[in-house]
Amino acid sequence: MDCCEIARIGFAAPNFEVPGFDAAKGKFDTFSLANYKGKYVILFFYPGDFTYVCPTELVSVASIKDKFAEAGVQVLVISTDSKFSHKEWNESELAPAVGGSYPFPMLSDSLGKIGKHYGIFDEEGGVDLRGVVIIDKKGIVQSISVNAAPLGRNPKEILRVALALKEHDDNGGKVMPACWVPGDDVIDPTYENSGKMWNNYKTVMQHGVVQGGNWRVN
Repeated sequence: MDCCEIARIGFAAPNFEVPGFDAAKGKFDTFSLANYKGKYVILFFYPGDFTYVCPTELVSVASIKDKFAEAGVQVLVISTDSKFSHKEWNESELAPAVGGSYPFPMLSDSLGKIGKHYGIFDEEGGVDLRGVVIIDKKGIVQSISVNAAPLGRNPKEILRVALALKEHDDNGGKVMPACWVPGDDVIDPTYENSGKMWNNYKTVMQHGVVQGGNWRVN
């Protein structure tokens, strides 16, 4: 991994190879992004094991693991903690909370080497922030979002974005309107529709308000 390589939307995701803990398999392992080529991948960065907001996030992501699996999405959770810390945290807190071993690989981003490539590592704090990176099946970065440490995330929104990307890929490049959820109409980005969205996609436009779209996700 080139130390100067910075992730950019629409470009290949910087590869990495790091140690980690796979609770589902009950072992330490080495994880490389290259091994997931051909799958949608979510890099779920968080500040640290044994903290306050982080366990709520990891448990919440795990609660919809089946939906990620159905969509063909591989989730990798990442912090600067060691693989040994991940193992202990799984045993003491995560496993009891999720009703079994934690379902996603827990990667160790020593010194924030991965986080730096995605603009997620906090140099002053020495930890990764709450970052989400969504990578498509071709290994291209399609989304990067970052929250400050106090702000927990909603994994259902992360899943929604991943499903929107999959819908785009499966529908010949049609695009997803604001607040799109599976089953909603998509938009054909043609010349004829430019400037005519209210006429041609009135229902889609109306669903883009706060009362519709994304807020209908249970």
